Amino acid sequence: MTADLAAVLSGAETKEGSLRRVLSNTIATIEDNKGQIFDIYESTRNALLEAEETLTDVENKIRVSVERVYELQQEEQQQKQHLAQVSGNFAENSEDEIRRSYEAVANVQVDLALERDNEKRLREQREKLSLRISDLKIMLRQAEHLAFAVGSVLSYLSSEIGGVVWQIEKAQKDKFIGARVIKAQEDERYRVSREIHDGPAQDMAHLLLQASLCEKLIDFDPEEAKRSVQELRQQIKVCLAGLRQLIFDMRPMALDDLGLVPALTQFCSKMTERGIIDVSFGVDGEVWEMPKSYEIAVFRIAQEALNNAARHSGEKKARMRMLFAADNLSVLIEDEGKGFDEDEISKSDEESRLGILSMKERGRTIGAQINITSVKGKGTKVHLRIKRPKTEGE
Repeated sequence: MTADLAAVLSGAETKEGSLRRVLSNTIATIEDNKGQIFDIYESTRNALLEAEETLTDVENKIRVSVERVYELQQEEQQQKQHLAQVSGNFAENSEDEIRRSYEAVANVQVDLALERDNEKRLREQREKLSLRISDLKIMLRQAEHLAFAVGSVLSYLSSEIGGVVWQIEKAQKDKFIGARVIKAQEDERYRVSREIHDGPAQDMAHLLLQASLCEKLIDFDPEEAKRSVQELRQQIKVCLAGLRQLIFDMRPMALDDLGLVPALTQFCSKMTERGIIDVSFGVDGEVWEMPKSYEIAVFRIAQEALNNAARHSGEKKARMRMLFAADNLSVLIEDEGKGFDEDEISKSDEESRLGILSMKERGRTIGAQINITSVKGKGTKVHLRIKRPKTEGE
């Protein structure tokens, strides 16, 4: 009897020791991740400082450019007045002098046009930097919050290890705990895989499209190609930083700052400006608000559909319309490209199949109906229909 009791106690001690080792390993893992979070925080803070310095430099350049434009405008007026005087008195001025006056006006106009283009590029750069700084500030706040939360959890686990072991032992008595843990892990992995595909993967696809544009620019505008490559390099750095932020930065910041319709407007404009695909975007009806989870799902579905059109349709134009009715929202994204056979894609093109599954899965998460229809040679349509969610009062 005593031997049996000793065996039982020994087994209990062995199990408790194993649980303590598991928990200790968990704490060590959290410690490592805490260090990585602080590294992310530092890199984000450094990137913010660098972006702010660059923004200051760009603003100084804009002021110089504005002053230069003003000077050239004054000079242009003076040269035009001189040309009018010379041209109006052929008797006293030679043809060479008249020609020189024309050339002086033309030269000033060329310089003025170049300086205006320079000012426009600087203003666009300032706009991008401002958006980047806003995103970095949000990321910095999130990193601070996450580091504090992880530190609190770590302190709790370290001080309450005995109680946690007891809770684990109690949980192990539930015969379904293993299945529940596995299901939770698989659900989380599935969610993260969707977010990776719809976030960084989309960014990389966009960078590939930009790289192809740079290749085309090399032949007829090397300087512009060089600038595009420099911008591409910066965007790649941003994309890599975004991958590191994936753990706590899983949704587009433009939705928080601007809302769904402005965010989609900005996204379509950027695709058109960068020559990826010319998107015609329109909104009908009175826009009503919806939960953030709905906005994110609609944004991601539209993003996936337009990127698919850019990559696979063979056309450079697409259309997106949003109709806000009293009780539902309809979104239609269509192109007139080469279309596809969904059965063939399911067998041969893993990336496209994943994109279609992603759109359908996002539609299901918000209770939306999503239909993707495509006919070879006649284009593709993605139609999303969402019932208006009830407010808290309703």
